Amino acid sequence: MLKNIFNLTRIFLISSSSRKNGKKRKVLSGLLYVFLLIYLAGSLGFLSYEIINGLISFSQENAFVGYILMAIISIVMFTTVVACINTYYFSKENAVILSLPLTPFEILSAKINTMMAYEYLEELIFGLVPLCVFGVMTHQPFLFYLFLIPVLLVLPILPLLIVSVIVMVLMAFFKGMRNKNMVQVITMTVSILFSLTVSMLGSNVSSQEDAMNMMNQANGLVELFRHTFPTMPMAISALLEQNFLALLGLILISVAVYLLVCVLCQKLFFKGVLQSLSSSSGVSNKKIDEKKAFRSKGLAFSYVMKEIRTYLRNPTFFVQMILPTLLLPIFIVIVFYVSFRSSGTDPLPVLVPIYQDQGFAGIVYTVLLIAFMFNCFYSFLPLIAVSKDGHDAYLMKYIPVPFHTQLIYKTVPDILACLFSWAVTATLIAVLFRVPIGLILMSFPVYLGFSLLHGSLILIDARHPKLQWTSEIRLVKNNLRTLWGIAYTLLNMGIVALLGVLLNLPPILMTLILTAFYLAIAVCIYLLIRKKDIALSNGFE
Repeated sequence: MLKNIFNLTRIFLISSSSRKNGKKRKVLSGLLYVFLLIYLAGSLGFLSYEIINGLISFSQENAFVGYILMAIISIVMFTTVVACINTYYFSKENAVILSLPLTPFEILSAKINTMMAYEYLEELIFGLVPLCVFGVMTHQPFLFYLFLIPVLLVLPILPLLIVSVIVMVLMAFFKGMRNKNMVQVITMTVSILFSLTVSMLGSNVSSQEDAMNMMNQANGLVELFRHTFPTMPMAISALLEQNFLALLGLILISVAVYLLVCVLCQKLFFKGVLQSLSSSSGVSNKKIDEKKAFRSKGLAFSYVMKEIRTYLRNPTFFVQMILPTLLLPIFIVIVFYVSFRSSGTDPLPVLVPIYQDQGFAGIVYTVLLIAFMFNCFYSFLPLIAVSKDGHDAYLMKYIPVPFHTQLIYKTVPDILACLFSWAVTATLIAVLFRVPIGLILMSFPVYLGFSLLHGSLILIDARHPKLQWTSEIRLVKNNLRTLWGIAYTLLNMGIVALLGVLLNLPPILMTLILTAFYLAIAVCIYLLIRKKDIALSNGFE
């Protein structure tokens, strides 16, 4: 049984990440992605250094461990919601796997292991690097690093299994629903609502007085995180106190829950898989109205609407690419607000005086811009904008529309998604945190320029598009080009932090500098792709 699970997991991982590039291109791509990983690790390491320095000044440096562990759990839950529906139920391999002499236990275990491999890749950057920086800066003993690896290995198991069980239960009840797109949307929405509920019920601090007492104690702030998730007390004790019994308990509980889910949910999972094989794509078969179909509304409008419909109608693109961009700002802002309130502190009496103090205007504006930009962390539309068309993308070279003009049309859905994300985040921040409307509106031209350049990441995909793929999930998942989107977001957050924190520029000056900077680069990129129109299209060969 163990051999079958191991081999099946390996097959799933190889199948989802297989590429057919030439040897030379593989080497160059590998070197480029190694550089990107080093850049991301360096950026997060520097950010961690600054945060830990700030916490040390308040004698609350241990709270950083709680922040990182809670961030890992939140990221695992969010990415599991986004990815597990396709990995478990709408994978192209399911029809073949079910015909093999494998038990539901073995298939479910391999699916969970595949999801765990995805989460470990995220932990490598977002967990290992910051915690190693913490260990060096606070002079942690050798046992801290020795315990760090097993803690990071088992910490994602419980949040991943919680979301997985929710998805399995929901899928088992979709017997009469044959619309694949609708199934994924409902399942993802309910799962995210549950994750928000877990965050809201997390903290055990009952009053503002309790929170103040914790902050007045050396490293007392870390206690706020001990009861935010069932395994958090053991994880924090294992790292900060080098408690072997806590580490052993964390491992045993995680492994026991893993086995329990695989045993008890195998039939539930199998039932959902059988029903998913009969689900339709959700595309309507109604008759076409010829008058409406051939009514011209302009080339640009028609092309852009074609792109938008492709993302909305395809369940994989919609769930993996559109929904995260739209729901992440809601998830982040509400979790932050609820965490603030659950600690016994009303944010308004604390924050309103800060808004009114002109000396803090630059800091508040900087935090606001960084919050808006962070919402694009999972926005990867321009990095598959050409590849998503598959072999049909070759038509771009032959239709009577300039190639660079088509690229611009293809960036519009990403720009609209980014701007919608800004509008949702701005509304929530204005309502929940009472941030001055002037500061929020002042950020719009900056974020507009940021969105335009974010759309220009399409050049990475257009240069060497991946036009030969058998399923959308293979194109979307394990696509290392997404590192470019993460690197771009981190770079811009760093630029904003440099202007607002280190140079302490006023908001109006930051707006003028950043807006002019983004627009100048956008114009240069437009002139470049217009000049290199033919050279870009040759990347399809």
